[in-house]
Amino acid sequence: MKPSWVWIDATQRAAGRQLWGMSLVERQVREMALRACRRFCLLVTTQTRGSVEAMRDDLHDLYEVELEIVEVAAVGEVFLRLSQVREEVILLAGDAVYDDRALAYILDEGAGSAVWAQERGAFYFSSEQCATLHELSVQTWQDLMAVDGLAFRGTEVGELNAYVASLRLTMPAYIYRLGPDEDIRHIDHLMYRRTFKGAIDAVARYGYYHLVRWITRQLARGKSTPNFYTLLTVFCVWIASPLIALGHIGEGLLVAWAGVILDSVDGKLARLRLHLSDEMGTFEHIAAMPGLALWFLAMGWHLSAGQLFTLLPVPLETWLLLAAFLLDKITSGLFKKVVGRELFDYRRIDALFHLVAARRNIALLILSAGGLLGYLEYSFHALMLWMAATLFFHLLRFYWVLISLRFSRAAAGS
Repeated sequence: MKPSWVWIDATQRAAGRQLWGMSLVERQVREMALRACRRFCLLVTTQTRGSVEAMRDDLHDLYEVELEIVEVAAVGEVFLRLSQVREEVILLAGDAVYDDRALAYILDEGAGSAVWAQERGAFYFSSEQCATLHELSVQTWQDLMAVDGLAFRGTEVGELNAYVASLRLTMPAYIYRLGPDEDIRHIDHLMYRRTFKGAIDAVARYGYYHLVRWITRQLARGKSTPNFYTLLTVFCVWIASPLIALGHIGEGLLVAWAGVILDSVDGKLARLRLHLSDEMGTFEHIAAMPGLALWFLAMGWHLSAGQLFTLLPVPLETWLLLAAFLLDKITSGLFKKVVGRELFDYRRIDALFHLVAARRNIALLILSAGGLLGYLEYSFHALMLWMAATLFFHLLRFYWVLISLRFSRAAAGS
């Protein structure tokens, strides 16, 4: 069940500060709208009204929300007005950045729940708790955090589950209060890190991590949609193959790298701008999925001069490479279905191996290094061997984990 209202205390000057292309208050509106909340009351002062009202043009295109802006003299009036409400209300601090796990927690727990950090929190008031505010003389966030009479059931934000399955990321949840003149770099980097998958390859972690952050930051201020960059990603993935097959190796690999960068940018931009599209995500997954296999085929076609259906060494290596690649994808998919977690980050050893496993970025790096050094065919041989080694490691880990789980269950049942 959703609350009647989401109230956002935007009386602090920091509420209007811009992070990744929008104010802190608009970010909270979007985060709650993603969770089907529709009615918002933004409590502003004369000083904060202008910056809080300045919303992005696409807000109402993306979300069906009702915004009521109420001007108050100071934060004390926020709690006075809240004490007169007889509905369920979520209260958020407009000068805070909320990890989405904190917001999900109070919505899952329902009225009477809360999650907090040292200075700020997210509170889901029942109508009875609203009425109690006046009796307890709550006038500030410090009062709210200290009072015992409201009897919220909840937890500190640091106690929430640190593992984010969708991103294969282990990172403590946070509620971060931003000061009016505070350097935003720390929270800027924290929010960006929260969008990057945890178990990633060495190219993503040590190669283009900072480049993608810089590109995403520039694009976040503009009006172009993440879906546009998704379409560019798919275009680059597909156009690279005919370029490589026709012998335009440098151009083909460059376009492939552009697709890799754009693939990282579009996801980060969508999450940081809260401009998400499940349909486009599904389209990209289906459309771009054959990309790497097509690159392998195109490279094999070029190196064999179009004789892929012969028993020459390069054609045989091409088909072995494709077979190992497909078997590896099947292995990782089965592991997730059977074990319930990605093979890439099941244990620390898996995440470490994933840094160098023969996935898309590492494969592209091997081929690019070979092309630049004039040893393209040798790099193709090396890639085939490394793909086989990756498959062997993943099969070994799958077998080991299954045996370990079987012994654990047997021991628990005895």
